[in-house]
Amino acid sequence: MKSNQSELSQKALNKIESLCKEGCSQINALLDKADDGSELEELSDFDKGEISQIIDELSEIMSVYTNDDTSL
Repeated sequence: MKSNQSELSQKALNKIESLCKEGCSQINALLDKADDGSELEELSDFDKGEISQIIDELSEIMSVYTNDDTSL
């Protein structure tokens, strides 16, 4: 798993942390909006490149919760 964390600004890292504190439902809603191409008001302080990095990082974080390792 490759992390963009070293490329992210401190401002972006702080935003990711803030969004994570809001919970999985909020992050999933944000990721759904990003997938739909909707405007992301939560990330309006960032340029397109930073938004893309933040979305990638949040997707990576959430992938931990969506992987199904229960089937044997």
